[in-house]
Amino acid sequence: MTSSIPATTPAEHERVQRLQSMSADKIAPLVAYLASDLSKDVTNQIFAVRKNEIALFCKPRPIRSMTKVEGWTPEAIAHELVPSFRSSFARADEVSAHVFPYDAI
Repeated sequence: MTSSIPATTPAEHERVQRLQSMSADKIAPLVAYLASDLSKDVTNQIFAVRKNEIALFCKPRPIRSMTKVEGWTPEAIAHELVPSFRSSFARADEVSAHVFPYDAI
C-alpha cells in the first residue's frame, strides 16, 4: 500500500521511505494476540500497526440515506443524491499525515 502514497516533495518522499521501512515483525505481536484465546472478547474491530504504535479505527457506518420510491437512475443520482450527500463526503485530500503528524515510534 505504501507504494501508492503520493510524494511530490523531498520531505514527502522521505516520509514515505520511513513508512516503507516498517516491518512485519512489528505487526506479528498483534496478529498473534488476535489469533489467541487472549483476544476472545475482542471482535469486530479494525487495528493498524505503525512500528511500535497500534491504532484502533472506527468502522464505516451509514451517515446519510435518501430514498426514491420509483428507484434510482444514474441521472437522478447525479442530480439529486450526490448534491444532497456532498457535504457529508469524506475528504479526498486527507492522508495519514493529517491523522498522524509524527513519525511512527
